[in-house]
Amino acid sequence: MRSRIVLGFTLLFAVAGSALAAADGTHVFRGPGIVVRYPNGWYVTNEPLNAITDPVLRFVLSSYRLPAGADADADYAPPTRGVIAELVEEVPPINNGGVWRPRPRRFRLPRLGRMEAFGGNRWGEVLFRDHGRHFYIFIGVGRRVSSAQVALMLRTLDVTAISARR
Repeated sequence: MRSRIVLGFTLLFAVAGSALAAADGTHVFRGPGIVVRYPNGWYVTNEPLNAITDPVLRFVLSSYRLPAGADADADYAPPTRGVIAELVEEVPPINNGGVWRPRPRRFRLPRLGRMEAFGGNRWGEVLFRDHGRHFYIFIGVGRRVSSAQVALMLRTLDVTAISARR
Protein backbone atom coordinates (compact mmCIF):
# COMPACT_ATOMS: atom_id res chain seq x y z
CA MET A 1 0.00 0.00 0.00
CA ARG A 2 2.79 2.39 0.93
CA SER A 3 4.53 1.83 -2.42
CA ARG A 4 1.29 2.77 -4.24
CA ILE A 5 1.09 6.02 -2.29
CA VAL A 6 4.73 6.82 -3.10
CA LEU A 7 4.13 5.96 -6.78
CA GLY A 8 1.00 8.15 -6.80
CA PHE A 9 2.86 11.12 -5.36
CA THR A 10 5.75 10.58 -7.78
CA LEU A 11 3.36 10.66 -10.75
CA LEU A 12 1.55 13.68 -9.34
CA PHE A 13 4.80 15.64 -8.95
CA ALA A 14 5.97 14.60 -12.42
CA VAL A 15 2.74 15.81 -14.02
CA ALA A 16 2.76 18.99 -11.94
CA GLY A 17 6.40 19.64 -12.89
CA SER A 18 5.60 19.23 -16.59
CA ALA A 19 2.61 21.55 -16.28
CA LEU A 20 4.69 24.10 -14.38
CA ALA A 21 7.41 24.02 -17.04
CA ALA A 22 4.79 24.66 -19.72
CA ALA A 23 3.08 27.35 -17.65
CA ASP A 24 6.23 29.33 -16.92
CA GLY A 25 7.16 29.48 -20.60
CA THR A 26 10.16 27.16 -20.56
CA HIS A 27 10.85 24.78 -23.41
CA VAL A 28 12.80 21.52 -23.48
CA PHE A 29 15.39 20.32 -26.00
CA ARG A 30 16.69 16.76 -25.76
CA GLY A 31 19.90 15.56 -27.35
CA PRO A 32 22.13 12.51 -26.76
CA GLY A 33 22.24 12.39 -22.96
CA ILE A 34 21.56 16.15 -22.75
CA VAL A 35 18.42 18.01 -21.66
CA VAL A 36 18.23 21.79 -22.05
CA ARG A 37 15.39 23.74 -20.43
CA TYR A 38 15.37 27.16 -22.01
CA PRO A 39 13.19 30.25 -21.60
CA ASN A 40 10.37 31.43 -23.78
CA GLY A 41 11.63 33.64 -26.59
CA TRP A 42 14.97 31.80 -26.78
CA TYR A 43 15.97 29.22 -29.38
CA VAL A 44 17.78 25.89 -29.41
CA THR A 45 18.82 23.96 -32.47
CA ASN A 46 21.18 21.17 -33.40
CA GLU A 47 21.79 22.65 -36.86
CA PRO A 48 25.55 23.15 -37.24
CA LEU A 49 27.07 26.61 -37.43
CA ASN A 50 29.96 25.27 -39.51
CA ALA A 51 31.20 22.22 -41.38
CA ILE A 52 33.17 20.86 -38.40
CA THR A 53 32.05 17.36 -37.40
CA ASP A 54 34.66 16.65 -34.70
CA PRO A 55 34.00 17.79 -32.04
CA VAL A 56 30.33 16.88 -32.43
CA LEU A 57 27.70 19.62 -32.15
CA ARG A 58 25.19 18.95 -29.36
CA PHE A 59 23.19 22.20 -29.44
CA VAL A 60 23.21 25.92 -30.14
CA LEU A 61 21.31 28.10 -27.64
CA SER A 62 20.58 31.70 -28.58
CA SER A 63 18.53 34.69 -27.47
CA TYR A 64 17.46 35.20 -31.09
CA ARG A 65 16.41 33.07 -34.04
CA LEU A 66 19.50 32.14 -36.04
CA PRO A 67 19.31 33.44 -39.58
CA ALA A 68 19.05 30.83 -42.33
CA GLY A 69 22.51 29.90 -43.49
CA ALA A 70 24.29 31.25 -40.39
CA ASP A 71 27.84 30.07 -41.01
CA ALA A 72 30.67 30.31 -38.51
CA ASP A 73 33.10 29.45 -41.30
CA ALA A 74 32.10 32.80 -42.84
CA ASP A 75 32.94 34.72 -39.65
CA TYR A 76 29.49 34.52 -38.06
CA ALA A 77 28.96 36.87 -35.13
CA PRO A 78 25.87 37.36 -32.97
CA PRO A 79 23.76 40.49 -33.48
CA THR A 80 24.59 43.47 -31.28
CA ARG A 81 21.84 42.67 -28.76
CA GLY A 82 22.15 38.86 -28.95
CA VAL A 83 23.96 36.13 -27.07
CA ILE A 84 24.69 32.60 -28.32
CA ALA A 85 26.27 29.43 -26.92
CA GLU A 86 27.37 26.40 -28.92
CA LEU A 87 28.01 23.15 -27.03
CA VAL A 88 30.22 20.60 -28.78
CA GLU A 89 31.59 17.28 -27.52
CA GLU A 90 34.82 15.35 -28.14
CA VAL A 91 33.68 11.88 -29.24
CA PRO A 92 35.39 9.76 -28.07
CA PRO A 93 36.85 11.88 -25.25
CA ILE A 94 40.51 12.65 -25.89
CA ASN A 95 43.01 12.06 -23.11
CA ASN A 96 45.03 15.25 -22.95
CA GLY A 97 45.70 15.79 -19.29
CA GLY A 98 44.28 18.52 -17.10
CA VAL A 99 42.57 20.53 -19.85
CA TRP A 100 39.20 19.01 -18.95
CA ARG A 101 38.28 20.40 -15.56
CA PRO A 102 35.07 19.23 -13.86
CA ARG A 103 31.93 21.03 -14.94
CA PRO A 104 31.54 24.22 -12.92
CA ARG A 105 28.56 24.49 -10.59
CA ARG A 106 27.86 27.89 -12.13
CA PHE A 107 29.14 28.96 -15.49
CA ARG A 108 30.83 32.34 -15.78
CA LEU A 109 31.32 34.41 -18.87
CA PRO A 110 34.86 33.68 -20.06
CA ARG A 111 37.25 36.35 -21.27
CA LEU A 112 35.99 37.54 -24.64
CA GLY A 113 38.19 37.95 -27.68
CA ARG A 114 38.77 36.68 -31.20
CA MET A 115 38.23 33.01 -31.84
CA GLU A 116 39.08 30.92 -34.87
CA ALA A 117 36.06 30.32 -37.14
CA PHE A 118 33.91 32.97 -35.45
CA GLY A 119 33.53 36.59 -36.47
CA GLY A 120 34.13 39.59 -34.28
CA ASN A 121 36.07 39.79 -31.05
CA ARG A 122 33.36 38.94 -28.52
CA TRP A 123 33.70 35.15 -28.18
CA GLY A 124 34.80 33.02 -25.24
CA GLU A 125 35.39 29.33 -24.64
CA VAL A 126 34.79 27.05 -21.64
CA LEU A 127 36.14 23.49 -21.52
CA PHE A 128 34.77 20.97 -19.00
CA ARG A 129 34.05 17.33 -18.34
CA ASP A 130 30.85 15.79 -17.05
CA HIS A 131 30.00 12.10 -16.59
CA GLY A 132 33.15 11.04 -18.45
CA ARG A 133 32.33 13.30 -21.42
CA HIS A 134 34.43 16.24 -22.68
CA PHE A 135 32.76 19.46 -23.85
CA TYR A 136 33.53 22.89 -25.22
CA ILE A 137 31.08 25.78 -24.96
CA PHE A 138 31.67 28.69 -27.32
CA ILE A 139 29.84 31.80 -26.16
CA GLY A 140 29.31 34.82 -28.40
CA VAL A 141 28.11 38.12 -26.97
CA GLY A 142 26.77 41.06 -28.96
CA ARG A 143 28.20 44.52 -28.31
CA ARG A 144 25.05 45.87 -26.67
CA VAL A 145 23.57 42.75 -25.10
CA SER A 146 22.14 43.29 -21.63
CA SER A 147 23.78 41.76 -18.58
CA ALA A 148 20.38 40.19 -17.82
CA GLN A 149 20.49 38.26 -21.12
CA VAL A 150 24.03 37.07 -20.45
CA ALA A 151 22.97 35.98 -16.96
CA LEU A 152 19.96 34.12 -18.37
CA MET A 153 22.22 32.31 -20.85
CA LEU A 154 24.60 31.27 -18.10
CA ARG A 155 21.78 30.11 -15.79
CA THR A 156 20.33 28.06 -18.66
CA LEU A 157 23.70 26.39 -19.12
CA ASP A 158 23.92 25.82 -15.34
CA VAL A 159 20.72 23.77 -15.31
CA THR A 160 21.40 21.85 -18.52
CA ALA A 161 21.39 18.16 -17.59
CA ILE A 162 24.14 15.90 -18.92
CA SER A 163 24.22 12.16 -18.34
CA ALA A 164 26.79 9.47 -19.10
CA ARG A 165 27.02 8.17 -22.66
CA ARG A 166 25.42 4.81 -23.28
